Amino acid sequence: NKSFSCVWRPAFHPVRGAVIAPVRIAGKWTLAEDGNPIWGSFVQIWQQMYSADGKKIAAIVAPKFGEWTIAVNGASWKSTFSHMVTDAVFSPDDSRVAALGKKGETWHVVVDGQVWNNTSEMAWKPVFSPDSRHVAAKVEKKGRYTYLINDKLWPKTCEMVWDPAFSPDGEKILLRTMEDGKYYRRVMPITDII
Repeated sequence: NKSFSCVWRPAFHPVRGAVIAPVRIAGKWTLAEDGNPIWGSFVQIWQQMYSADGKKIAAIVAPKFGEWTIAVNGASWKSTFSHMVTDAVFSPDDSRVAALGKKGETWHVVVDGQVWNNTSEMAWKPVFSPDSRHVAAKVEKKGRYTYLINDKLWPKTCEMVWDPAFSPDGEKILLRTMEDGKYYRRVMPITDII
């Protein structure tokens, strides 16, 4: 029964069925649940998502104009990016969040607000291990493709790589690549890379 000057795409709570949506009030954005504001105000909020257990909400936010980051339960990360933040994902145990940030032409993987040291020309959505301890992402560096795992660069570069996949115990990783026109699948212990 409330109206707002603008509303972005809503999302359902995975347990209670409540609805959250970014809404604009008095020129600022907040997150509202069933029409009632539940966060402070931001310059922009969008792509909100619940953790699987419904206890946390993460969203892409702009605390200031032209500064993008992630907020979890209304508290924004200190690290910000001038161009964009995208591909946010909760860990399987709902305790962690990873995303991609872009400054200029450089892409960064960000986990729990910490920006990884290794940068790339392009990065793809981060992948958590089932135990939530490890994070991997495929990346492009100097026109070739490789992987970052826990901010460690896999030294091999390839013509093409596919999304990494962790074993159920989180101890091994599957890397699928194309090298010199041939396709490879490698199952490696995480310790070999990190």
